[in-house]
Amino acid sequence: MSGAPDSRWGYVLTTPARNEMAALPALLATVQAQEQPPLVWLVVDDGSTDGSREWLEAARERCGFLDVAAAPEAADEYLGAHVARIKRWGLEQALQRARARGLEPRCAGVLDADIELPPEHYRVLAQAMASDERLGVASSLLQAREGERTFIEPYQRADLPRGPTQFFRVECLEAIGGLPPWPSFDSIANVKARALGYETRLLPELLATHGRETASRFGHAQGYARKGHYAWFLGLHPLLVLARGAAYSSRRPHHAGYHFLRGYVQSALAREARCPDPVVRRHYGLPRVLEVARAALGLGPSYVARAAGQTPGGAAEETMR
Repeated sequence: MSGAPDSRWGYVLTTPARNEMAALPALLATVQAQEQPPLVWLVVDDGSTDGSREWLEAARERCGFLDVAAAPEAADEYLGAHVARIKRWGLEQALQRARARGLEPRCAGVLDADIELPPEHYRVLAQAMASDERLGVASSLLQAREGERTFIEPYQRADLPRGPTQFFRVECLEAIGGLPPWPSFDSIANVKARALGYETRLLPELLATHGRETASRFGHAQGYARKGHYAWFLGLHPLLVLARGAAYSSRRPHHAGYHFLRGYVQSALAREARCPDPVVRRHYGLPRVLEVARAALGLGPSYVARAAGQTPGGAAEETMR
C-alpha cells in the first residue's frame, strides 16, 4: 500500500508511560518521523519518578502535536485493568483535545512506550481504514528485541490486531463503548468490534518493534501468571487453558506454561471476578474452541510469520487474542 497521506483520515494517539525515561527519546523520534503525523498525541504520565514527566514537558515545547497529562487515578498497579483505564481515558482525552482545536479525527490509536515504528506506519494504517469501510480495528505485526536479537513474536493471527499498536476507526471505537476498561482490553475490543460486524485485521507488511517481549517487563514468571489471571477473567474454555499452558511449555522459557496455569488456578480458587460483558464471556467459551480448531486446520484466518525460517505458530498460543 502506497501513496500520499490522506488529510481526511487524521488520527490521534495515546501512550501511557510510567518510568519509561530510557525509551522516551526513541519513542518521540519514531512518532516525529511518521509520514502522516498524528493530530494529537497524548502521553499520560502514570506517576513516573525517573524524570519522565519533566522530559516530556520539555519535549512538548518543540513538538506541536504532543500533549502531556497526569493519569486520572493512582497507579495501584501498572498493568491489567489500571493501564486499560489509563489508555481508555487517554483516547477519550486525545479525541476531545483534537475536536477542541476544530479537528475531526477519523481514527484513534494506542501506542505503547517501548515501540519503534517504520515511517509509513500510520499512513498505511489510515489508508487501510480509508479503503475498507468495514475495517474497524487494525494493527501492525510485532517483532520483539532481546539484546542484539530481534524475532517475530509467535502466534500472531491475521484477524487479531495487537494491543501495543492497536488502531481504531473512531466510529467503531465509539460503537463498542470506548476502549474496554478491563484486563485484556485489546482482545476484548477485537471481540466487541467483530460482534458489531466490523472487520479486525493485522497488517503483516507493517512491522513494529517491541522493546521487550510481550508480558516480560516484570519477568516471565509474573508476566505469564498475569496471562493466566486474564484467561480466568475472560472465561477462556478449560480445553484452551490447558492447550495454551502446553504451548507455552513447548518453547523457551519452558516454565512459562507452569506460571500461566498457576495464575489461572489461583484466580479460579479465589473465585475472582470475571468479565462483566456476556458477549465476551460467551465468545471465549465453545465458540472460541471451534474458532481455534478451524484456524489450526487451515479453515479460518491464517497465522502470520515473517522471520526467515519461521513458520506460523500453533493455535493453542493464540487462544486469548
